[in-house]
Amino acid sequence: MSDLFSALNSAAGALRAFQTALDVTQNNVSNSQTPGYVTQVPTFDALGFQPTKGLDGGVEGGTGQSTRNQYAELAVRQQVTLLGSSSQLATSLDPIEQVFSVSGTSSISSALDTLFQSFSAWSANTGDVSAQSAVLNAASGVATAFAGSANQLDQIRTSMSTDLQSSVDSINQLADQIQQYNVNRQGATDSDAGLDAQLNNALEQLAQYADTQVLTASDGSITVLLDGQVPLVTGDQVHHLSLGSASNAGATNPTAPANVSILDSKGNDVTQNITDGQLGALLSVRNQILPQLIGGPSDAGELNELASQVASSINNVLTTAGGQQLFTYDTSSAVDAAATMSVASGLQPTDLVAADPGPPPVSNGVPLKLSALANNQNAQLQNMTFDQFYGSTTSWIGNQLSQAQTASTAQTQTVAQAQALRQQLSGVSLDEEATRLMELQRSYQAASRMVTVIDSLSETIINMIQ
Repeated sequence: MSDLFSALNSAAGALRAFQTALDVTQNNVSNSQTPGYVTQVPTFDALGFQPTKGLDGGVEGGTGQSTRNQYAELAVRQQVTLLGSSSQLATSLDPIEQVFSVSGTSSISSALDTLFQSFSAWSANTGDVSAQSAVLNAASGVATAFAGSANQLDQIRTSMSTDLQSSVDSINQLADQIQQYNVNRQGATDSDAGLDAQLNNALEQLAQYADTQVLTASDGSITVLLDGQVPLVTGDQVHHLSLGSASNAGATNPTAPANVSILDSKGNDVTQNITDGQLGALLSVRNQILPQLIGGPSDAGELNELASQVASSINNVLTTAGGQQLFTYDTSSAVDAAATMSVASGLQPTDLVAADPGPPPVSNGVPLKLSALANNQNAQLQNMTFDQFYGSTTSWIGNQLSQAQTASTAQTQTVAQAQALRQQLSGVSLDEEATRLMELQRSYQAASRMVTVIDSLSETIINMIQ
């Protein structure tokens, strides 16, 4: 009888082992679409068989084995970071490119063309008040175009700062999730597939914002470093980032909006360490591209340079002939020329002076000189005409946007390929799970049959004894 009981105990253990394996398989199927989840393979541990020492043999269910491939995970995160950079850059550059569009009738290029055409028309009939009025109207259009573009760029700059704060907040939230995983992992004896899925999903989301390096400690907890240098999570400690402003002390343009900086948990400026991902792209647009266009602590901005040169060149022709200035702008701040550009207050059409005293004197010399400015190369604008300088700026922005869009499209495909490879290596395959389920069911049925046979034998023996 003792042998039968030993066999029964062994069969019952097998039933429990197969039930555990069935639970693992069912969990795989249930989580096949869960972000970050990978296949858990059920395992079995053989039990010792030494009847003389009370070891009945058999099998018991072991800990499920994760199929997660860390190299595949790293490849996905790296490609996601690059996609975050290119897609954010394309998104951020699009409204900037629209500001510099040359196709609209309200664009700076169109306004300048209208102004120089009005000078030419005025030169044909210098005493015509309507021609003089057309000059003032065209000048007002130029000033409005410059000021409007400057205002739009300033709004974009404000929006960039808001987006940066949102990105920093998202990074900190993900860091909190990872830190909580570390806390839970340190207090657990077995790996938890659910916690593991949450961790890797959080790491992949984090990779969108910045380049990260992930290190695993002996206790299973992880350390996350931004750009391999800036600690974000270390064990059960989280190190939040914050948004700051760089100092303008000693800057060429101290009144310009300060550049945005990223500070670590100790208040150190780590902006230079963040070059990739959405956060890196936002910093590039906010601190480099926009200052080049509208001005910053060390850059007057191409829009301001063009506005000041248009205004000063035209004013110089008029005042040299004894007339009044056509444009005014804030000459005390290099970064405010475009935003403050306007037609001189109180200027009337009849105040425009057409005669150039020479020598030799020319009755319509002023409008002729003014119209000729359109084709003159300006030393302050890299020896380009007004239109050429504006066109080069527009072309540069357009090229930057085109490259970002192309990179984003290509990177989207690369991410999809990396994710597909990861899915092949460690993702849940419903076909494989169905096959495993059938195998386990048959094994369970065999063990159940063994229990039935032993039960029948036991009953027969008992009846014989009675």
